Amino acid sequence: MADYAGAELAIKARLVANWTAHRITYQNETPADPWPPADGDGILLPWVNLEIECFNSEIVGQGRPGNHVYRYDGLIQVHVFTPIGTGPEVGKQIAVDIGEIFRRKKFYDDTPGCCVRTEDPYPEGGNSGSDDGAWFGTTMTCAFVYWHRG
Repeated sequence: MADYAGAELAIKARLVANWTAHRITYQNETPADPWPPADGDGILLPWVNLEIECFNSEIVGQGRPGNHVYRYDGLIQVHVFTPIGTGPEVGKQIAVDIGEIFRRKKFYDDTPGCCVRTEDPYPEGGNSGSDDGAWFGTTMTCAFVYWHRG
């Protein structure tokens, strides 16, 4: 049966299935070794971190119990980290490319009346660097709605 937790897993699965260019890390999980990602010469490589946030849930319209329509509003954010000194363009391009994975898609729709629908992604401006001084961050943000009938 579909639920909001499953919707978040479907978002994660969509990113994993469609993005293999760089390592992906997740909220509240320790990245696998070797960490940080680097090539055979020890040169740091870009990596991305998936963050999903739900900021609203409500019943939409009328219905009897078991046949209500719920709307969960949220954001998919993929934070792109590129080594300091590579310029902002690298992270911005990765953010744009990842955004296309989510642009106006419908998925997690095996249960009638339940699905994830995404909107248009956008790359947010980068920051000046990480606490350790090794990384420059850029974020891809895409609004989504999880629709649930139950």
